[in-house]
Amino acid sequence: MLNIKKVIVVIDPASKSQAGLQKVLQLARLINFDLKLIACEYTPYLVEGYYFDAVDVPRLRRDYLKERKSMLEALAEPLRKNGLTVETEAFWGHPGYETIIREVDSFGADLVVHPTRRHGAVSRMFLTHDDWQLVRYCQVPLLLVKENLWKEKPAILVAVDPMHSRHKPDGLDHKLLNVAEDIAEGLQGSVFVMHSHRPIPLSGTYPEQATKEHKEAFENLLKDFDIAETRQHLLEEAPEYALRQLVTDLSIDVVVMGAISRNILSDVFIGNTTEKVLDYLESDVLVIKPDDFKPPPIRA
Repeated sequence: MLNIKKVIVVIDPASKSQAGLQKVLQLARLINFDLKLIACEYTPYLVEGYYFDAVDVPRLRRDYLKERKSMLEALAEPLRKNGLTVETEAFWGHPGYETIIREVDSFGADLVVHPTRRHGAVSRMFLTHDDWQLVRYCQVPLLLVKENLWKEKPAILVAVDPMHSRHKPDGLDHKLLNVAEDIAEGLQGSVFVMHSHRPIPLSGTYPEQATKEHKEAFENLLKDFDIAETRQHLLEEAPEYALRQLVTDLSIDVVVMGAISRNILSDVFIGNTTEKVLDYLESDVLVIKPDDFKPPPIRA
């Protein structure tokens, strides 16, 4: 299920730990892949005619990117000593996610590792951050990393939706579980699985009936997988709250969840569980798309 030959790691120059690189090294014990470290740079100080003479701007921008390239090379050298084939490149681009999407196509990446951090409420409303835009547009698996390092034997939580109540296509839950089991087997980690639901008020669905239907769907899904019952969690709670609590209680390193393309209205009004939990989970999030995923067009 894991068919990763090329990985892009987006570097945050402001981060001292570069936790994403540590996690890439752990994955490299499981899979052989080529790596590319990239930095997506943009500063108003180097916009033509803004602070400097327009004639000086191209030279100053080249010098700026040259410094970033040197930083990437310094990060790449230890990885090369660990046997990885590593390229580096610093791009000038705004917004950054568009540069990343283009580089995914150019490099032929099978996985993108992107740092994420907590955002403000106004920014959440208007989807201005690169990591959220990548959830929408990136066709390949996307690992959104926080500062926490993984344990030597990581705990992986798979969030499934066997009722397909949010219009997830058939087969995506199986894909999520297969990916999680592959990673856990390679890193000697543990797989947990959760499904959370809450009857919608005034929906006409009796709570007892809904509970029974969700339980049956959850059990039927897991018949195909060897996951101990003690690691199966069926909860009556809003998914974002249930995920947050389980991540804390189980000391989860990575949450694996699916994302689908959505219409324009739901792009503006955040309704996707994936987007809701990004700010509130302390763990990393591995976002997987269905095989037939088609990204929405990037709007200017």
